[in-house]
Amino acid sequence: MIVLLRTFQPLTRVTGDLVGDWDRVPAGLVAPYRAMVAAMERAGVGTGGRPPVWAWHGELRLIDAMLLFDAEHELSRGFATVEFDAPAGLVVESDYGRWNDFLAASLEGRECAWELGPAAREPVQVCLPYVRASWVRDVRPLPTGGWDRLDPAAAV
Repeated sequence: MIVLLRTFQPLTRVTGDLVGDWDRVPAGLVAPYRAMVAAMERAGVGTGGRPPVWAWHGELRLIDAMLLFDAEHELSRGFATVEFDAPAGLVVESDYGRWNDFLAASLEGRECAWELGPAAREPVQVCLPYVRASWVRDVRPLPTGGWDRLDPAAAV
């Protein structure tokens, strides 16, 4: 079975196969990302020790990109929505709300139990070990400026 997914990626990373890179993970998030890698392993999806590639199932909106990345310092450098088909066996779903609670607790030095689980709402957050270039259907560049004049509810 094939699953239609979308991911936000810097324009510099939209050619060739896409794999996670620990150098791109902020130091404060390494431990939670390692927990995600371990959870993926337990779910039968190995990453080869690399951090996962994050994606979503369902419609993405401009507000999603604006909440994930800083418009002035990140999105202004050039990002795109990459739409692709992935084998269902490589897709690991995770509840975005619970994941963010886990991230916040980790950053604050608090204990927080977290495990993979069904998503409570769309778009559904998913993790993959990689994205093959041959899976890509479309690459849609995001705006690089004028964020205050754009409709945050617009599909991207």
